[in-house]
Amino acid sequence: MKNPRAVVVDAFNTSSGFTDAFGAVGADVVQVQSTPELLPGVTPVDPSRFSHTLVHDGDIDALTDRVASLRPDAVLPGRESGVELADVLSDRLGLRSNGTKLSRARRDKYLQIERVRAQGVPAARQIRTGDEAELRAWHEDIGGTVVVKPLRGGGGEGVRFCDSPADSAAALTSLLHQVTTLGGQIDSVVAQEYLVGAEYIVNTVSCDGVHDVTDVWSTDRITANGVRDLVVTQVLMRSDDHLLLELVPHARQVLDALGIRHGPAHVEIKLTPDGPRLVEVNARMSGLPYYVADAIGEGQLEWSVDAYLRPERFHERAGAPYTRRSAFAWAALVSPVSGRLVRYRALDEIRRLESFRDMTVVVRPGERIVPTTWDLGYPATLTFSHAEEAIMRRDLNTLRFLDGEAMYEVEPD
Repeated sequence: MKNPRAVVVDAFNTSSGFTDAFGAVGADVVQVQSTPELLPGVTPVDPSRFSHTLVHDGDIDALTDRVASLRPDAVLPGRESGVELADVLSDRLGLRSNGTKLSRARRDKYLQIERVRAQGVPAARQIRTGDEAELRAWHEDIGGTVVVKPLRGGGGEGVRFCDSPADSAAALTSLLHQVTTLGGQIDSVVAQEYLVGAEYIVNTVSCDGVHDVTDVWSTDRITANGVRDLVVTQVLMRSDDHLLLELVPHARQVLDALGIRHGPAHVEIKLTPDGPRLVEVNARMSGLPYYVADAIGEGQLEWSVDAYLRPERFHERAGAPYTRRSAFAWAALVSPVSGRLVRYRALDEIRRLESFRDMTVVVRPGERIVPTTWDLGYPATLTFSHAEEAIMRRDLNTLRFLDGEAMYEVEPD
């Protein structure tokens, strides 16, 4: 009897953890790279972690045959760039699949909002355009602040907050013809009304249309470096928090509307004065899987293994609220400076904070540092954990006090 086998499309960065999660139940993992060359921002993974590594060169028939010859039990995406290819492969091989009919809507930020609206779920007003005059007229009509962003961006890349029609037009001009880190050239953008309210993240894993909520996070944001809502903190919420009574049903409506019946998903929601509204949904795992396993005991990695290889176990446990072992948060430094980094001035003070747990320094002394404007631009990320949430919150506030221009000693370029 052969070992179970899972194919992960673009198992890079945090999603490389699928190798350990599937390996824990005796399954092999096959890596399918969706593009001949690695996309920007992707960290190579040691190929010895996979039983096989395949590279998609554009010939989907040949790739399907190669994958079929390995007799996989599951195909799923690792990161955003692998969503559509995973849909195609799983559909062609007759495995658990979300199908291909709504694949574009699961990737395109305009189409997904329109699909959600068409299914009766309240959604933001928006327009897709590549024309300055059309965008100006639309912004003039709805008034207020507008968010302009690429249709297929990720990690906050290219997001612009525009207070006037002129700002929107300038944002469109600055984005047109750029190539995103996910590999697509921008020929049009989506402009959406700015949703007022706190933003939350609902992470799920689905099996046969049953959606289990693995973890829910609140986000803290600041205005910095020209970005109005830059994420600086994500706090793991208790599963009995009353806000989940609004967030979770909305997330499930969104998943159903977009045909997400199998596998992990990452749903970003704002709680506005008019109720929950979708910011965007990603039909893949979130970026915080390891932290969730530490804070709860298991997360999207482990639940995905059950959804694809042990569905009976998934259904037996689905729906039970998760239990947070302690208060837990992810946080990031935000650089306001550019130049060659000489040193950080207060890292030792941060490490002495009572709830400090771990730190990953991304930009090291001697390297060039730039102002942080999106998720891949943080100079350092940190985690905090404590039995008492008040202690952790105090330390997170202290982190904000310590971060800022005085944190960074730089030399001019």
